[in-house]
Amino acid sequence: MNKFTLIAGAAAVLVASGAQAAVVNGDFEAGNSGFSSSYGYLAPAGQGTLYPEGKYTVVTDPNSVHNLFSSFGDHTTGTGNMMVVNGATAAGVTVWEETGLAVVSGTKYFFSTWIASAHPQSPAILSFSINGNQIGANFNASASTGVWQQFYAEWTADSNFADIALVNQNLAFSGNDFALDDIALGTLRPGVPEPATWSLMIGGFGLAGVSLRRRRAVAA
Repeated sequence: MNKFTLIAGAAAVLVASGAQAAVVNGDFEAGNSGFSSSYGYLAPAGQGTLYPEGKYTVVTDPNSVHNLFSSFGDHTTGTGNMMVVNGATAAGVTVWEETGLAVVSGTKYFFSTWIASAHPQSPAILSFSINGNQIGANFNASASTGVWQQFYAEWTADSNFADIALVNQNLAFSGNDFALDDIALGTLRPGVPEPATWSLMIGGFGLAGVSLRRRRAVAA
């Protein structure tokens, strides 16, 4: 998923070029490694693991670490790892961070990740930043649990490195629980349409197909 990212609602595939600034362990298949967090890590130890707020773990099913969390699979394969988070009640705490990614100043990149709520109450409100500046708008997680939604934003590199961070702006004690998967930063291959153009292109292909079938029917 670090190379191919499906844009929800636009049926588009963005392909990262060779200039991709690869996020380390973006799919969490290497467990609790390759990233940092100001949340506390708890090793999976049954359904009582993730009761404390401001804690996280890496597992294949949120319900396996909290009996009130929904049971669902990761975004990558449905059977792999994801980062599962019990939202903190303190402001400004970094949930996930990866620093020092090599990028090319002045180059346009995309940042993408997938989020799913683990509990329906008071969904998370997530903000993403690169080099201390927020990218995109705050992301409001769905109240429907186990539904993977994509956060996507474009960013033009302002230096030759990228420090990426995620902060949860929701400080609710009850609920405010979510999962992350398939975090990616990369450039777009030249010639690949922007996400906003895919729906128009696909719609155009569909109309062309209908027109062709009608012409063939008339000819017959």
